[in-house]
Amino acid sequence: MKKKSRLLTLCLALCLALSACGGTQTTTSEDDSGSAAPDASASAEAEPAETSEVEADSSTTGTASAGSENTSITFETVEGSVTGDDGKEIVTYSYQVPTVTLADTAAQAAVQADLDAVVETFVAYVQGEFATQAEESYATYYEGTEDGSYGFSDDMTFVVSRIDDAVISLVIDEQGYSGGAHGWDNRYCRNYDAQTGETLTFEMLGENFRSTAEELVLAKAAEMQAEEEIFFEDYATYIPFVVCDGTELCADVYAQVYPDLYGADSSEEAPEGTLEPTYYLTQEGITFLSGEYVMQPYAGGIVEIFLSYDDLIDVMNSQYML
Repeated sequence: MKKKSRLLTLCLALCLALSACGGTQTTTSEDDSGSAAPDASASAEAEPAETSEVEADSSTTGTASAGSENTSITFETVEGSVTGDDGKEIVTYSYQVPTVTLADTAAQAAVQADLDAVVETFVAYVQGEFATQAEESYATYYEGTEDGSYGFSDDMTFVVSRIDDAVISLVIDEQGYSGGAHGWDNRYCRNYDAQTGETLTFEMLGENFRSTAEELVLAKAAEMQAEEEIFFEDYATYIPFVVCDGTELCADVYAQVYPDLYGADSSEEAPEGTLEPTYYLTQEGITFLSGEYVMQPYAGGIVEIFLSYDDLIDVMNSQYML
């Protein structure tokens, strides 16, 4: 079962029905930023679902780091679980807590605050809505049975794809299971100006960056489709879900992609908030993500579409290229 986005349960169901598990996209609430990340003890004390017990292990189960002495990110891994009222562990989860070090303290604070919000949102979700879903499923199908295989899971990790004096770019990966034939992989990104701490937008990357990127991604996707036929027949429709910098309003993109459902004459309400960023930078170029069920079916996994800096040299701000 593909993981339902925290804000898009109804929308995803409609989209799946429309296009045989076609275009979907995760979102982030507009008021998520600026919150402090919970430490392990705060996670343990967070109020659990009514009939569950939430536990978090405050010990470090693993650390990782990337960057140089003055520009670096380290990660501490925290594990936790949710237990049903009969003592059965029904949810396990883990997440990484990033700590940012930059030469400029204001830039460091800005990046840290945004990553803290990512972690806080994840913890609130797994201990809240996700735990409630697990409890309901457990009570319906497993409680009182001999089946010991039950368990929801959600694990969030960070991968630093680029960190230098110009750019900090990370890929955030959530992998889990919530019943059904298979698990899910929800992947999105964060990109920052290393000098100011600002979140990198397409407007910052270049005046015509968005339109050029959409054209190039579509062209690369067409080449891939001709070679392997990995996408849905109407894959081009979902390009707005693949080329995202996090500023796109869900209402606008859903109305564009699904005019019959979310257009001006429709009674359906599009999700609130903005889409998650779907691109990350490396030393060689920029990669865009087509998530599970966006342009391709589940069997296609997450598809990465790479554009080199040479591809973008006419439109991209040179300070962000290597």
